[in-house]
Amino acid sequence: MRNDIHRYLLLGVGATLVAIGAAYCLDPNLLLARYEIAVGDASSDNMYRGAYGGLFLTLGAAMACGFFVESFRNNATWLAILFMGGFALGRLASIAAVGMPQEQILGLLIFEISAVVVFTGLLFAPSRGLEAGS
Repeated sequence: MRNDIHRYLLLGVGATLVAIGAAYCLDPNLLLARYEIAVGDASSDNMYRGAYGGLFLTLGAAMACGFFVESFRNNATWLAILFMGGFALGRLASIAAVGMPQEQILGLLIFEISAVVVFTGLLFAPSRGLEAGS
């Protein structure tokens, strides 16, 4: 059962990141408008499509591969921990530097920290006790 939870969490997070990345690649303003942000010029458009679009899309696909390829599952989990942890760290640095963002963005921070905790638990928790209940 624990293995199934692990697999489906990787698939869910991975698929979500792929969808977000695809949306940013197609039109960064689609998602940025939610946060009252807009792409201002060709350079910022390039940065959003490249960083948010390309990075989310490819790392999300790699995480989702952990659902299908057992030998890659731990690597996919490390990617999830590092990716979500990096975002959380950056958001915390921003809060320290310039103050609190809007509530929607704080929700993302809570999700990212939660994902790090859950994926770290799945990676390092002993599996024997968790499998016994299935």
